[in-house]
Amino acid sequence: MINIYPIQPAVFCEPCKDCGARPVIKLENSKYSVMCPNNHYSTKPGLIDINDWNLKNKIHNQFTDPKSVQKAS
Repeated sequence: MINIYPIQPAVFCEPCKDCGARPVIKLENSKYSVMCPNNHYSTKPGLIDINDWNLKNKIHNQFTDPKSVQKAS
C-alpha cells in the first residue's frame, strides 16, 4: 500500500527542477522517500532525505554577463 503525504510549508524544499512542483513524501512498504508528485525524481527509499532532494533539484544559476566574472590572478 502506498501513502502520499504533503510536506509542511515551514520545511524548505526546492521545487522539482523539471515541473516546479513541491515534493511530497511517499510511504511504501514501511520505507519513506521524497518524490515529485509528477514522478520526475524520487530519493532512495528509507529515511526522509530532504537534503538529497534539495541537492538533486537545485537549479544552478549560470553567468549571463561575462564582464562580471573576474579572472584568477
